[in-house]
Amino acid sequence: MNLMVYLLLTTALLAAELLYLRVARYYSIVDKPNERSSHTGLTTIRGGGMLFWVAALGAFFYSGFVYPYFFLGLSLVAAVSFFDDLRPLPNRYRIGIQFVAVGLLLRQTGVFPDTVWMMGLSLIIGVGILNAYNFMDGINGITAFYSLVAVGTLWYWHGQQPIDSAGLAISGALLPFTFVALLIFSYFNARRQAVCFAGDVGSVSVACIILYALLPMIRQGETYLPVLFLAVYGVDSILTIIHRLALGQNIFQAHRLHLFQLLVHKGRWPHLRVSAVYGLVQLVINGLILPALTWSAGAQAALAGAILGSLAVTYVILKRRLMHSRV
Repeated sequence: MNLMVYLLLTTALLAAELLYLRVARYYSIVDKPNERSSHTGLTTIRGGGMLFWVAALGAFFYSGFVYPYFFLGLSLVAAVSFFDDLRPLPNRYRIGIQFVAVGLLLRQTGVFPDTVWMMGLSLIIGVGILNAYNFMDGINGITAFYSLVAVGTLWYWHGQQPIDSAGLAISGALLPFTFVALLIFSYFNARRQAVCFAGDVGSVSVACIILYALLPMIRQGETYLPVLFLAVYGVDSILTIIHRLALGQNIFQAHRLHLFQLLVHKGRWPHLRVSAVYGLVQLVINGLILPALTWSAGAQAALAGAILGSLAVTYVILKRRLMHSRV
């Protein structure tokens, strides 16, 4: 893509975001803080991350409609997530659509397990990733910064591959279009007083795009190491679930026990500092993973263990200190 395409894309996406913000203000589509929110007040617009679906739509047209199954799945989860932003939906509806979307994603990438149990496991893991990404959307800038790191890394890798091996749909348009959308969203979200939040429609949509771009890496490299592109979010989400289960809490109810939430509420860190730390730590991890994709299985396992172990130990130490600190 040349400079003119990027200029037209930026103009179109910026216009789409401004139009949505105007419509959302008119219809009062604003954030309503709950037990997991790290904000107060009702003035911040919800659902600004609809821009990621718009970017995927543009990439779909630009690339000649080459990923219909994926785009259908993305559109389904974006629609149900947006309705959930407007009015909470029962979990069975959201989860059901997410299973369908992940199935369509697997069909599009050709990563379709042969056995029923492997298919079921793949669907469960995919839906788990979508929801973990959604759970982590809670403070200004965190979805923007973290997603810029993830999408940027994937864009770089796909750009180094022959088109017919990495896939025209991914390397040609989807990731650069999404990256531009994330930059525009960052302008409105990554500030002390955010203009808008991504909402479920934004966090689930970008998670779906990232998952779609991860699968060719896993298939081509015959390694699950690229999953660690989501290691920081993953460790925080999984260990927080374990912590809540140990406390006897309902893990489907809103809460403030993620590490990033405690850093804000207990540690008194500014939102953007926490978001920047999460993004920078993940960037360093991604920088370690990329050259390791050609290592032996043993070396990759050792690296994965070191990364996950370090994140887990850091999580436990920081959380223990924050949980016992006085506000």
